[in-house]
Amino acid sequence: MRKIAITFSLLIFYLLILQSCGPANMLLTEAKISMARDDLQSAQKGLAIVLEQQPNNVEALYLEGYIYSTLENWSKMYDSFSKIKRFDPLYEKDNITNLSLKAFGMLRNTGINDKFNKAVYLLNNENDLSMESENLLKSALSDLELADKFKSDDFLTKDIIATIYLQLSNKEKAIEMFNQAISFAKRPEDNKNVVSAYFNLYNIYLENGENSKAFTMISNVLELDSMNREALLQLAKHYEGINDYDNALIMYNKLVEIEPTNTDTLFNQGVLFSKNKSTEKAIQNFKKIIEINPNDEETIYFLTVFYNEKGM
Repeated sequence: MRKIAITFSLLIFYLLILQSCGPANMLLTEAKISMARDDLQSAQKGLAIVLEQQPNNVEALYLEGYIYSTLENWSKMYDSFSKIKRFDPLYEKDNITNLSLKAFGMLRNTGINDKFNKAVYLLNNENDLSMESENLLKSALSDLELADKFKSDDFLTKDIIATIYLQLSNKEKAIEMFNQAISFAKRPEDNKNVVSAYFNLYNIYLENGENSKAFTMISNVLELDSMNREALLQLAKHYEGINDYDNALIMYNKLVEIEPTNTDTLFNQGVLFSKNKSTEKAIQNFKKIIEINPNDEETIYFLTVFYNEKGM
């Protein structure tokens, strides 16, 4: 009788243990076993039930995310790991970081090299945005925006995202992403690409009629590259447009320093000299142009006018 009583007590004890484990924990254990056997489909089914019962079970979320990483389903992996960061930011932090960096690298590589670059090649041979190049750009954008979620401090990723939005005529989003990209640029190694980003912003603001912002962008270019020919030229035109000939001439002086024999620059500088009542300097410019190109009819005409004004 005593032996029967002891056996019954042990049975109750084991039943209590199983109850304390609960069906969710049993399914979690089974999912681990399935993963060890490379039966990911069974593991996913079990984990789905666990998470239905316990949505904040970080172990189940981690295993689910790990499976998605194996399947290279980066979007689903991101969702699983994002939930873990909400519930327990320190859980498997190093492993999650490593897997996230792997996803970032693969998405960035595919988005830029396989899709964006191919779209650019097509665009260079098209008059208008074709369906194929547009689809490639949108697919690249999808990859790169997900990559940006995994690692949000990469200049090039954000810069390409901004460029794609610009190609797709979404200026507002392009402005946002160019500015974000610039904020994460590493100096001086990213300076060349930052200059390009500033030029893109300059053109967008100019098209939008936001001249003050456009002026700021072109000024930013010159802070990084004080002898940037295109920036100097645009700034010279800006000053000329507001009749600030003194500052316009400063820009043209630098342009002539860069390209002493550029006849267009010498001509524009000469015109400004004349507007600034420096006729002698204007004559010297036009004489240089004639020396370089004796048949420049427009220059000959202006030189004749200036000689006439001087009684020469």
